[in-house]
Amino acid sequence: MSPDTLAALLRGIPTTWDRLGCDPDALLGACRDEGVSGLIYHHLRDTPQFATWPPFVCSALGDASRAAVARELLVQRELLRVLDALAARAVHPVLFKGTALAYTLYPHPSLRSRSDTDLLIRQTDTNTVQEALSALRYTPSLLCDGELLFRQFELARDDEFGVSHALDFHWAISTQSVFAGVLTYDEISARAVAAPALGASARVPATVDALLLALIHPVMHHQNQQRLLWAYDVHLLALALDLRGFQELVSQATEKRIAAVCAHGLRVAQDWFGTAVPRGILDQLAAAPLSEQPTAAYLTPERSWASETAANLRGLPRWRDRLRLLKEIALPSPAYMLQAYGVGGSGLGKALLPALYLHRGVRGVWRVMSRRK
Repeated sequence: MSPDTLAALLRGIPTTWDRLGCDPDALLGACRDEGVSGLIYHHLRDTPQFATWPPFVCSALGDASRAAVARELLVQRELLRVLDALAARAVHPVLFKGTALAYTLYPHPSLRSRSDTDLLIRQTDTNTVQEALSALRYTPSLLCDGELLFRQFELARDDEFGVSHALDFHWAISTQSVFAGVLTYDEISARAVAAPALGASARVPATVDALLLALIHPVMHHQNQQRLLWAYDVHLLALALDLRGFQELVSQATEKRIAAVCAHGLRVAQDWFGTAVPRGILDQLAAAPLSEQPTAAYLTPERSWASETAANLRGLPRWRDRLRLLKEIALPSPAYMLQAYGVGGSGLGKALLPALYLHRGVRGVWRVMSRRK
């Protein structure tokens, strides 16, 4: 089912079922895949056209919406606990991406589906965060480590209701070097605003910063994949900006050499949701020379893992850092290798390490050559 159909519904264009002309299971599946079941129900439930839809479709969307509300109550409770624990240790993260938008932009936070919570911290706070959350029974997720490779770590726990809480702590906004310094913790933190629904310690990016992050996120991390929910984030953020805010956006995007990426993201939102962008803004973004924007290369469709890695290496200023990144890709820590292969840290496990590294290297080369990576 085309995302265009769902986009029209999210634009507030209700329609009767016969005019919609789609398979019920296909619609429900598309809503799940795009993470907009609750949003669709929120927009349509009170319209007379919704009454013409098949009862089981209406019921399924309503059930998904209510389940999301119930889950959100547990997520909110957990985040209050986590943020208070971090504040007690003088750690002041900035929530960003999905959770930040859910609690400041959407009519109800449950309407912004997401699988984890992203928080931006100072790299020097890493050990303090891990100690504080260990006391709350969080454990590290199995992720390949590396200071330049991922620039983040994940901690997770399941609560007494079986709900999984995954927290991604970032000390840079991107794993890609040309984007990593576009917005730093200090910049975002200095302009951050309160999110009272998550307690006195909760802060989120200012609207312009949040829009910049939403515009570059699909390009820098997802091979320019166009997802309905990400474009809807951009749409809502753009609605929250006045002309002065858009002018600030242009100024920052030009200075930080991400103008082409930002223009692209705004056009995607316009195509799906008719997002209002003040006259001249897109022209100003387009006026920035592409030759001065290394980030523009990320707009090329169907970029491979190899091209992403090559761009990441080129974006690092020093050969020392490039060699370090290559080492982190090829030779992750022994602890990660043993855990990833399910081998204990005994003498036998350590003895197998050379074979494990060889197997990982051969498999990785094959996946790159066959374009499966």
